[in-house]
Amino acid sequence: MKIKKDLINLLDEVIENKKYSNLQLKYIFDNNTYNKKEKAFLNNMLNVTLKNLIYIDYAISKLARSVKRKTRQILRLSIAQLIYTDADDAGVIYEAVELGKEENVFQANFINSFLRNFEKNKKDIYDLAPDHIKISYPLWFYEKVKNQFGEDKYIDVLNRYKGKSFFSVRVNHNNLSKDDFLDLLKLVDSEILWNVSDVYYLNNNNILKTKAYLIGDVVIQDGSSLLVVDMLSPKETDIVLDVAAAPGGKSLAILQKYRPKKLIATDIHEHKVKILKEFEKDYLNFEAKLADGRTFSEGIYDKILLDVPCSGLGVLTKKPEKVYEIDLKIIKAIKKLQKKIFDNTYTLLKQGGEMVYSTCTILENENTNNVSYFLEKYKDLEVVDYEFPKDVIVIKDEFGGNLISYENKYLDGFYMIKFKKK
Repeated sequence: MKIKKDLINLLDEVIENKKYSNLQLKYIFDNNTYNKKEKAFLNNMLNVTLKNLIYIDYAISKLARSVKRKTRQILRLSIAQLIYTDADDAGVIYEAVELGKEENVFQANFINSFLRNFEKNKKDIYDLAPDHIKISYPLWFYEKVKNQFGEDKYIDVLNRYKGKSFFSVRVNHNNLSKDDFLDLLKLVDSEILWNVSDVYYLNNNNILKTKAYLIGDVVIQDGSSLLVVDMLSPKETDIVLDVAAAPGGKSLAILQKYRPKKLIATDIHEHKVKILKEFEKDYLNFEAKLADGRTFSEGIYDKILLDVPCSGLGVLTKKPEKVYEIDLKIIKAIKKLQKKIFDNTYTLLKQGGEMVYSTCTILENENTNNVSYFLEKYKDLEVVDYEFPKDVIVIKDEFGGNLISYENKYLDGFYMIKFKKK
């Protein structure tokens, strides 16, 4: 029963207290002795519940007017199990009632009555639900995706970002050769599912127990994130700027794979800059600075990586709660911030220099629409074409920007475009 209690607390922290699901899950794993099977159950049920939260809450609203906070988490978890897993229905209800008893007998009785009523009426509840609720997306996002991707593709897009996330690592092949990496995978009983550039998608996370991970030769990173760095592709003679760099995955990839003459990484958050500064111990060509991307004015750079703060709607397989925290008003504010950061960063790019603008969102508001603004305002910017690995599917916009397609099974939904200042 402890595992269910932890799940209830996880849901409460993520949904009610707006904590990041991946960080909360890590905290639970780090502070308990759950085995591999139990960890998989925790991870799966947290994600299943979060990914289907709008429909689950809709179902609750059809059968109850007022539900206490903890009881609501119990119902959310139980409905997720009843609908989206093959768990024994009677067992799910029994455990929910037992959890309710820890509150009081009234709550236990309410939970029992509610779940049995739900079992009888779940087909009717589903049949009457609007389409966007059935798939658990806010109406504004559902309509945005439908308008952007079209009648024949939008359902596939929506389903893709409710799908499974995959564990991936980047390997520093300067220190760990491909052959040695493959030998390491054999030792920890891991297999490669797919790979792009120096990123490998694995069937488990056993590699996190190895020395190679502890010393930084293996780093958790998504392929889309590294493709942004590969698009920038700095030379060893380049002075490079990474704006809004925290938590530092792309900075580290630049340092390890491309070894530029100098890399300056900035971020507006002091606690994040402290993390970035850890890299200074191992890389003499690296410097982290506390700075606002809208006002930072030190230096002129050969290459700039501008992975701007965004809505994060391309990483929903990893952070499903993101879509519930964003609305069009917030996106409008984010877009305004992105333009201000670009306007300032543009002044730091030398003539003949190159800059990659990227986001981890799929919506054109923060991507194509912003690029239109950039090219209209800065006539000396030209788009540089980039050839992606042959098995990476991209959707090109009218300006030559690239959205990592929903058709890629493993990759997050990043947008990226490369500019050159003439």
